[in-house]
Amino acid sequence: MRTADRFCDLAGFDPARGEAVVYAHDGSQLTLIEIDGARTIVSGEDYLHNVVERFAGGIAQILKRPGHQITISYESSLNTARILDPFVRQQGRRARQKGLSVEALIEEGRAVLEGRARAETILLAAWTRPSAGAADEVRREQKANRKAWQELPPARDAQNPFLHLGSIAGPHGAFVRRIMEALGEARLQGRVLSPNEQGRRRDLEQIRAAVLYHETPDGWTPYGPGTRRYPGAKERHDDDVSEFFTPTVARQIMTSNAEAANNMRALDMGGRRYALAVMRMFPSTLLPFNRLLETLLEASSKTADMPFRVCFHIEALRDNDIGFRLRKVLAGLLAFANPSNRNLFRALRELEDVVDKDGEAIVKGRVIATTWTEPGEDPGLLERRRSYLMSGMMTWGEAVMTDAPHNPLRALCETVAGMTVQAEVPPGSIAPLGDLAALLPFHRTAPIFKQGQTLLLTPDGKPMPYEALSPEQLFWLTLIYATPGSGKSVLMNRLNVEFAAFSAGAALPFLAVIDVGVSSSGFIELVRNALPPERRHEAYYVRPLNTPDYAVNPFELGLGRRTPLERERTFVENFLTTLLNVAHPEVALLIPRLITRVYQLKSDLQFSSSPSIYQPNIDRELDQLIADHGIPVAGKIQWWRIVDAFVERRLYTAAQRAQRYAMPILEDLARVISEPTMVADFTPELVRLVQRSLESAIERFPMFARPTRLDLGEARVVSIDVQDVALRHKSPEAERNNALMFMIARHVYLSKISGFSEEIPNMDFPTDAALRGEYVRYWEARYHEIAETPKRLCMDEYHLTGGVETIAKQVKSDAREGRKWGLELILVSQLLADFDTLADMASTVMVLNADSNEIREEARRVFGFDQAVKSALERQVHGPQGRRGANLLARFKLRDEERWIVLNNALGARMLWALTTKQEDRLVRDELYRRMAVNDALRILAFRFPDGTAIEAWGRVAALARFGEDRIAKTIVDGVLGEIMSDARPPIDRSRTVA
Repeated sequence: MRTADRFCDLAGFDPARGEAVVYAHDGSQLTLIEIDGARTIVSGEDYLHNVVERFAGGIAQILKRPGHQITISYESSLNTARILDPFVRQQGRRARQKGLSVEALIEEGRAVLEGRARAETILLAAWTRPSAGAADEVRREQKANRKAWQELPPARDAQNPFLHLGSIAGPHGAFVRRIMEALGEARLQGRVLSPNEQGRRRDLEQIRAAVLYHETPDGWTPYGPGTRRYPGAKERHDDDVSEFFTPTVARQIMTSNAEAANNMRALDMGGRRYALAVMRMFPSTLLPFNRLLETLLEASSKTADMPFRVCFHIEALRDNDIGFRLRKVLAGLLAFANPSNRNLFRALRELEDVVDKDGEAIVKGRVIATTWTEPGEDPGLLERRRSYLMSGMMTWGEAVMTDAPHNPLRALCETVAGMTVQAEVPPGSIAPLGDLAALLPFHRTAPIFKQGQTLLLTPDGKPMPYEALSPEQLFWLTLIYATPGSGKSVLMNRLNVEFAAFSAGAALPFLAVIDVGVSSSGFIELVRNALPPERRHEAYYVRPLNTPDYAVNPFELGLGRRTPLERERTFVENFLTTLLNVAHPEVALLIPRLITRVYQLKSDLQFSSSPSIYQPNIDRELDQLIADHGIPVAGKIQWWRIVDAFVERRLYTAAQRAQRYAMPILEDLARVISEPTMVADFTPELVRLVQRSLESAIERFPMFARPTRLDLGEARVVSIDVQDVALRHKSPEAERNNALMFMIARHVYLSKISGFSEEIPNMDFPTDAALRGEYVRYWEARYHEIAETPKRLCMDEYHLTGGVETIAKQVKSDAREGRKWGLELILVSQLLADFDTLADMASTVMVLNADSNEIREEARRVFGFDQAVKSALERQVHGPQGRRGANLLARFKLRDEERWIVLNNALGARMLWALTTKQEDRLVRDELYRRMAVNDALRILAFRFPDGTAIEAWGRVAALARFGEDRIAKTIVDGVLGEIMSDARPPIDRSRTVA
């Protein structure tokens, strides 16, 4: 064991201090920083400016002084289980809480991710040596520490509790702070790996996992100094009592021995077999690290699945007067320069020029790398990977690379940031820090969110959680620009499935899709069939018609309210403005007056009012409930009295239904506009225009002119398909029609779930204390029930509204108000112009395709991105690419910054079958749903039709027989089930990744 742990310099830590500091054997102090990468898309030039001027320049003054050094490692591998498994477990737990049976999709989602994802880790180890402190003070502390240690019983292998040097704690803390500040100034995202509340040391877990990945469980942490609860049994007869104390950190990390191959080109340790590559001479041209990754991670290359780690050691020069001494050496060498050999000494003159620059430091740099094979892989693969790694690094600016033949275990430890204080195997090269900074592996994509309902990937495979309703965002308005064929339906349905199934909470979230067509019907069918039979009413698909049977009264309010709240009034005003469509300068003054007066007219709490009177036989179910509960209806009883009576009996569903007949309707506006006060206050021309518009609206839109009949009931996840009431042709009248349909569908859904408890004091209830108390009790309970439930409203095909001003105003109002009660809005359009007035407010923007420079320029104007983002859009976002999925450009506006990123959306065959919009495939899928559980149905369909469609089978069956589509679907399903039964085996999981 001693042969392994002697190459690790980590001795111990002090749990009592709770600091992110580990001590080396010589008292050096280490803090480990995890770096995610760049916060947003930046050009190569801007990145180099950030990392050279801001990061390197920010720490240069400290590295000019001896005693400080940094080690930076970049690791990339296919070991994604520790990233994916917690996410998948959370998905399964949340789906089970909601009673959703979607195990087949969770399994497949993990398989799709595992087949495409790469784990990426960037670590920066900040070291402060004893030489950074005042020499006398350091010597005094070291002497005191040695004395305290010697006063304990002899324990040479025990963890020394007396390693802390207060004289370098201050310089070390300042060094770490300066590094974090420099990272922030360079727009790089990172965090210090500090102990958590339970004392878990994730920094030391990362260091150990780098060499013993398969032997380091998730959550591993070493013991701090102290006695063991159960001491070891002594095997030697001496006075050493190491067995009674916890061992050094090095001994707890290096618990497996290593075995080198005879030729010293390979090293077996912890189940892996490693090969090393040492940079003997730095590249003549320093190229960005991403150029190396482009070579090693090219998807079509032989190295695409190769794990590797590259480590950079950067240390301050040791001499106290490095400027003077280095100048002296350079001067000696330059004395040999003459006109005939001036090119030979050009690099030395350039080095001499930067010695005394304020924002620059001359440092010693070393680079070393490793690759490996995992347990079970072909042993011969290692030699090929070593060759690929050596070749890739040699072509990265023409570096000189060699093996590490003399001490492979020491070399392996030096590839791990934080394991060793001083690198010894790779030779050092003297260079300006700014030049070396260009090599560093920071130009990677940093994740935006720490958690989420959905896990997407970057194009090069880095997992990226996507969190809807993130507290990091001020608004929850998402704009999606998608041209036809860009993968919009696939993305939208996936996001909605995962929002419904994997949001926090035990109940289904509230989610509505306003759609034009059947693209969301598969999502609804999936949720409905994944629920237990007794709860399938919670998912609902409706396709309204412009008839009284689907009536929705735009004037309808929440239970008991005689007059609207401000948000309800805003909707009614926007709706009426769109419906009446009167071009007159005073109409903006008239409509608010009409709204105020029409609610006064129908209220039972106003003096000059005319509340609606109950009439039997209008609603026979209500008549029966009135009779069953002995509610008196003799004489001209008002509907509001019946509403109040139901509320007093706590029959809230009946009360809501009765209130429909107490609310104003469009016909009441005609009465209001004719009142003397209106005629006196507004011009005859305006009154006449409004009257004419009202008459036309009542005749043209019977679904707006009656008490509400379209009832979503207890549904929580709904699709309102306005296909039969929307107009597809392009005209102002069609856009106005469509805006009305979108707004009324929005009203149907939001009237059920909007609001928050602070609104209750503003609600217009009867003054009777007992009755008012009943209403208050109802709304307190209702808001408590829905307050923590996630909510989402999607408007697909938003371009059909033409971006009518009133619907844009309504969206803005909903976005502002909706955050108070947990609502996210998603708008999807094929026209960028629809988002002109909404882009600044949007928290999230997604661009799914932009094939022409004209569209990219328009997107740049609307969303305000720079040339680097435009270049990424042009280079990486081109719609679905078969099994590689579809890339999309996304912007996330957080509280304090704006982040741009390119993400990839790829689905397996099961999800494609669940969400398919093809009529033939939907019929086949739904037929299988009727015969078995949704998980089994999707597994069978994906196994038999792995491309996500049965269109070829449909064509064959249809050609052989002349019968209806339902019969064709049954025939195909019968054939599939027959094949499976004849094979006498269940369908195996062969998930494939397709767009």
